[in-house]
Amino acid sequence: MLRFVLAAMVVVSHLTSLNIGRPAVLLFFMLSGYWVSRLLAGWQASVPAFYVSRTLRVWPLYAVTTVVAWLLHAHASPVRPESLWSALTLLGLAARSGDVIGVSWSLDIELQFYLAIPLITLAAQRLPPRWLLAIAVAAFGLGIALFAAHVPTLLFYLPAFLAGFAFYRLHWQPSGSQVRASLVAAAAFTLAAAMVPALGGLLFKAQFTDSLAENLGHMAWILLLAPFVAWNINQPSDRLDRWLGDLSYPLYLVHLPVVRLLAEVMPMTSAGSKLVAVVAIMVVSIALFMGIDRPLEARRQRLWRKARPA
Repeated sequence: MLRFVLAAMVVVSHLTSLNIGRPAVLLFFMLSGYWVSRLLAGWQASVPAFYVSRTLRVWPLYAVTTVVAWLLHAHASPVRPESLWSALTLLGLAARSGDVIGVSWSLDIELQFYLAIPLITLAAQRLPPRWLLAIAVAAFGLGIALFAAHVPTLLFYLPAFLAGFAFYRLHWQPSGSQVRASLVAAAAFTLAAAMVPALGGLLFKAQFTDSLAENLGHMAWILLLAPFVAWNINQPSDRLDRWLGDLSYPLYLVHLPVVRLLAEVMPMTSAGSKLVAVVAIMVVSIALFMGIDRPLEARRQRLWRKARPA
């Protein structure tokens, strides 16, 4: 359910003045660092097959959403014909224009992580910890320099992904006191962001400039929650929990195109219009999830079982 909560935070961020969407995405990256590392550890086929499997999990539903959103908004000047091709290629999109659905940049970063995780895993197996730390720090430094030059890459978001990677590699199960301290620290950070004018951009869009400093502040914010996230992934999960978690991806993809479409017929300023938007987002998300995402995922799983060696 944590994934669903994070997707809901992104929705709230796009409907209000709260700037909680970026931290939610960074927490998604942390979860991805754990789950993809765990998946790769049990992978029985080749690395290219891993790349194909991960791409098939992310890209088809994304492509469907992108094409439909582009068709619905093709008359709008910001959505140019060439932007569709740019969006569908996806890889590298975070550093160029053409984000049709408004959240594609994060999927680009996710794909970059999929490409890098076999190399990261190999390095973790072969190199001593001090070398790993030095390489990670250097890579993050390069990522900061590129981000400052308006070229966002995986390197800038490495701390979030590597935190999740470390959860799996170290089999970390934080104690109750560590989890409580994590939540208290994150709450204190949130309170400071709300009360200290210099930190206002971390929490409120009115003051947010998407600067390097503010993005680093969001990174620090979510790293405070690392013990809580590590605890959460070790909890048992029932069918409803998994269903909501899987629904988070369609919800994340469609919410902004739905909001933009509704904004063309009614102002998205009142509480009533925002409630209508939330209902519409949930209806479209569930329809996409049940009608397209589940059949595509079932097909991917069948292909994997056929390709898996005996």
